[in-house]
Amino acid sequence: MSPEQLLALADIFTAEYPARVRSYSALVAAASVTTARLHGVAVLTSPTHTSAALAETLRRLEPLTSSNAEFAAFCARVYERRAAGEGDF
Repeated sequence: MSPEQLLALADIFTAEYPARVRSYSALVAAASVTTARLHGVAVLTSPTHTSAALAETLRRLEPLTSSNAEFAAFCARVYERRAAGEGDF
């Protein structure tokens, strides 16, 4: 997931929840979890582990002004669906 894709999810989410983006750098950092590699080897090897790590990172970094736990769960669901081929994101 790219930072731009995560920002698009934040835009969708904040249209429904009373929150706004507090930290764009936190969004970029969280997005990097989904593509993390060391010496060319993926750090997280399954979509389940990756979505869980994405959610945990979003909860800890709190990129929104509120509702970060809900945002984390939303993004994890979107990531899992995308990984399963159920989305274009």
